[in-house]
Amino acid sequence: MTNYGYVGLGMMGSAMTEHLLSTGASVTVFDLDPATVEVAVDQGATAATSPAAVAQQSDIVSVCVPAAHHVEAVVTGDAGIIHGAHDGLTVLIHSTVHPDTITSARDAVADAGVSVFDVSVAGGKDAAKAGELALFVGGLEEMNAEAQALLDIYGTKVISGGGVGTGAAVKIGVNIMTYMQQAAARIAFLLVEQHDTATEGLVDAWKHTGQLGKLTEQFLGLLELPQEFIDEHLRTSLEGTSGLAVKDTELALQLGTLDPELTALLESLAAAQSSINRLS
Repeated sequence: MTNYGYVGLGMMGSAMTEHLLSTGASVTVFDLDPATVEVAVDQGATAATSPAAVAQQSDIVSVCVPAAHHVEAVVTGDAGIIHGAHDGLTVLIHSTVHPDTITSARDAVADAGVSVFDVSVAGGKDAAKAGELALFVGGLEEMNAEAQALLDIYGTKVISGGGVGTGAAVKIGVNIMTYMQQAAARIAFLLVEQHDTATEGLVDAWKHTGQLGKLTEQFLGLLELPQEFIDEHLRTSLEGTSGLAVKDTELALQLGTLDPELTALLESLAAAQSSINRLS
């Protein structure tokens, strides 16, 4: 029986862990927030005291933390996976980070017999709970059978980018498409509102012409939400979402530095994205 580990029980990590546990799998978990660990334990997980302890008890460890420095701390920090590493351990990094973060993690633990792959995820927590995520994978052909089988538990669409690190690049591209649509929707709303025109007609036109994607349609509800209805809890959530958008746009700028035209386009996107921050 394969023993699984999960480090990082935020919105996506908790949902993915919940689905994995629902299959009857053995899962050891760690997060800095004891409350999220307690929820996972109530669902059948075993709590660990550190990423190193998770690694010691697992054949495959999933990592889903916010940013590159968190990935580095989880993999090579004082209580990181490297200190619980054993030959044959597989680490799947689900975080949206620069491809270099993935390859650096891979190189740091290679001598310990540990394999690292990027398995970026998309679809949201509901898809994660249902095992219906889209997975963008770097190094798929190098994965062992147990790790590939885990991908089929997590999601229904596995997309191979190529070598290790390429899945992370695909995820950044996917996210930029989402943020570009959101920024365009925000600009379009402002244009229409400036002429005292109801935005309902604009939305109907988008739907009729096929311009409105599912994620953008979900976002429109926020654009139409009056400021007085944004309470402290929602504001905190929006600030977190906005922060992730800024992070991912910066990652895209780093990837696009070889092309001045692309850099200029991404800088324009970053400026447009910042206009959405009125919601937070």
